[in-house]
Amino acid sequence: MNQRKLDIPEVEQIPQFMKILDDLSVGNNPYLVGSAGTGKTTLGEKVAYALHGRSETDGKEPPFVTINCNQWTSPIDIKGGQTMEGYKEGALIEAWRDGRILILDEMPKLDANTAGLLNDALAKSAKEGAIIFNGKNDPVKKHRDFGCIATGNVIGKGISANYVGNNKQDASLLDRFSGCIYRIGFNETLERSIVYPNVYGICHKIRKAILNYEGKSLNNDDTEDIMTLRTMLNIERIYELEMKRETGMKDEFGKTYKKVPNGKTLKDALESYFLAMNQEKGIQIREEINLEAFLNSYKGSTMKQEFITEFKRRIS
Repeated sequence: MNQRKLDIPEVEQIPQFMKILDDLSVGNNPYLVGSAGTGKTTLGEKVAYALHGRSETDGKEPPFVTINCNQWTSPIDIKGGQTMEGYKEGALIEAWRDGRILILDEMPKLDANTAGLLNDALAKSAKEGAIIFNGKNDPVKKHRDFGCIATGNVIGKGISANYVGNNKQDASLLDRFSGCIYRIGFNETLERSIVYPNVYGICHKIRKAILNYEGKSLNNDDTEDIMTLRTMLNIERIYELEMKRETGMKDEFGKTYKKVPNGKTLKDALESYFLAMNQEKGIQIREEINLEAFLNSYKGSTMKQEFITEFKRRIS
């Protein structure tokens, strides 16, 4: 395996990062479990870059191959087979042969019988020079840098009320990840480090109110309505654009950002988030966090200055 390169700004805020690296380095198969939007796939990609001594901005072919698992994922996608355009190699074989990390994104969504095609390879992840067979039944030797990371909203032992597209997986498949399962949930340290304080503050209040409404603990991410890091970042991008317009900042070409009639705002983004929520629940949460007061104040002079300070810090 190439020398590790931790060119990942957030690595110190991700406690599982080094553990996942260590698992892969000895041939184990990590399984990252958590709600949608908690950054499982992104974490897997960052680990692949670090493991191969690569930078995410080096412009080269990624050190990973991804299977976006679903009910239509076929043996061809995994091991290869004949298509209308001729033979197509499977993602498992490409990663196995070329020494890349295979990312099984949302693995529990696979049909259990199709998922069984992974068993032989995953049982041999730590075996030097192991052989598996592709869709043409040709033997393929394992590259020493091959590894596999799976992600999922659930572990795969049963049905989830909030993630109904998952399938119960065979115990033989789950055994390939035994001792290497990581819960990727709310990471407030990471969130605080990368989300604008004003956005994080209101989003965190919304999350706490949701958990309170649903009777869940602060570390329980299996909720009907979720406030994930991905949601925060979606909201943050609109907030940044709005505040650049509000403060008259200049873009990289020296052109001043100007207010746009009916342009999207942080208020619009938050209103859109609540549209997906049960109306009664939404009303109660709005009142609990005093959302109206926040929406009336986030463009005030103090908060504008806080934005400018944070923006300058980010680009320095």
